[in-house]
Amino acid sequence: MKAVVLGTGGLGRIITLELAADPRVDEMVIVDKRGDRSRALKSLGKAADLTAIESDVTDADGLRRILAGADVAVNATLPEHNLRVMEACFDAGCGYVDSAGYSPTEAGERGGVLDQLALDPKWRDRGLMAVVSMGSDPGISNVMARVAADRFEAIDRILIRKAATSEKGMDGFPLYSREIFLRDSLSLPVVWNGKELVEQEPVSGEEDYTFPPPIGTRRVHLFRHEEVLTLPSHLGKPVGWADYKHDINPELVRAIHAFNALGLLNPAHVVRVGAAQLPFRDAFLAAIPEPSTLIGPLPGALGIVVEVRGTKVGGEKAGVRASLTMEHREANRRRGTTAERFLTAAAAAAAVMLIHRKQVPRAGVLAPEELPPTLVIPELEARGVSFHLEDLAA
Repeated sequence: MKAVVLGTGGLGRIITLELAADPRVDEMVIVDKRGDRSRALKSLGKAADLTAIESDVTDADGLRRILAGADVAVNATLPEHNLRVMEACFDAGCGYVDSAGYSPTEAGERGGVLDQLALDPKWRDRGLMAVVSMGSDPGISNVMARVAADRFEAIDRILIRKAATSEKGMDGFPLYSREIFLRDSLSLPVVWNGKELVEQEPVSGEEDYTFPPPIGTRRVHLFRHEEVLTLPSHLGKPVGWADYKHDINPELVRAIHAFNALGLLNPAHVVRVGAAQLPFRDAFLAAIPEPSTLIGPLPGALGIVVEVRGTKVGGEKAGVRASLTMEHREANRRRGTTAERFLTAAAAAAAVMLIHRKQVPRAGVLAPEELPPTLVIPELEARGVSFHLEDLAA
C-alpha cells in the first residue's frame, strides 16, 4: 500500500511514525509546506519506503500530482483545508482520512464535517472511500458510542465527556493544535434535542463529572464537537439527546470570546513589541502551552467517557458507559507524544488500513460510527488502544 501524509507537524509526525511501522504499508509520501519538517522524518521509516516532499496543499495541481497512484491520504493539516484536500483525493482516485472537522465561526460559514459528509453520494458513485473526523475525539469516541448504542433499540441520550490532568502549567489547557482549539472555542457549542441541533452559549451547562481513575471528578462544560453533529444521524436509530462537555479552563474560553469581540484575533490586527510587529493572534496563541514541547516530562492522563442510555428490545430501560483512559507517559513511551496525539494517530492509521483492505461497509464518505466495531476495534487494539464497557443502573 502507498500512503500519503499531508502535514508533518505535531500530529502528522505521529501519524507518520504509526504508518511507517506498519508492515502493510510499503511506500509512504510525507508532505509539508516546510520541507525541513518532512525531510526530518524521512529516516524514521521502518517497514515503509519514505519520500519527503515540500509542497502546500493550497497548490491544487501539485497536490493532485502528489496523490496520483496513492491508495490513501491522511490529511493532518488544519481542518480549513479538508474540502480542498478531499477534492484532490477524489480527482486522483485515492481514499481519504482526517481527524477533525472545520468549526465555522460565522453564521452561514461552511466547510465543517456535515459539508464533508454531504459529498457521500459523489464518492459512493465513484467507488471511493473516505472516513472523516477519525481521531481520539471525535473518532474513537464515536466508535465507543456505536458499541454502546448497539445494545439499544432507541437511545434516550448520549453524553460525551472528556478531561485531562497534567502539571507544568498545562492543566485546563488543550493538548492538541492551538489553531484548531481557537476556532473550536469561537464556534458556539451545539446540542441535539431529539429533533434538531441547537446552539448554546459558550461555557454553559457546567457540571461536575466523575471520570475513572486517575482523573476523578472534574468540572466540565459544553464545547462544540463533531460527535454531536454526526451521531444522531449516523447510528441508524432514534437519538433523544446528545451533548459534549470537557474540562478546558472556562476562563480561557471566555477570554478568547472577549478578545474576538474586540477584534484582537483578526490576523490583520498587528501589535508592536519592541522593534518587531506581529499579529496579536499569533502572540496570544504563543502564550498557550504547546504540548509538543512538554512530551517528555508531562505527567497526568487523558480520559474520554461516552454514556449511552436508552431502551433495549423488549422495552427495558438501561445504560452503558464506555471509558478510555491513557497516561501521557505511556503515550510518550510508545510514540514520544501526548495521549491526545497518540490516540488520534492510532485512530487515523486504523481508518487507513480499513480503507486499504476495503473493510469499510461501503464506498462513500463515512463518519467513524459507521465503521463496523468488529473490524475497527481490532485495528485499534493492535495499536495499543482499548476502552472499557460497564452497565449503568436504569
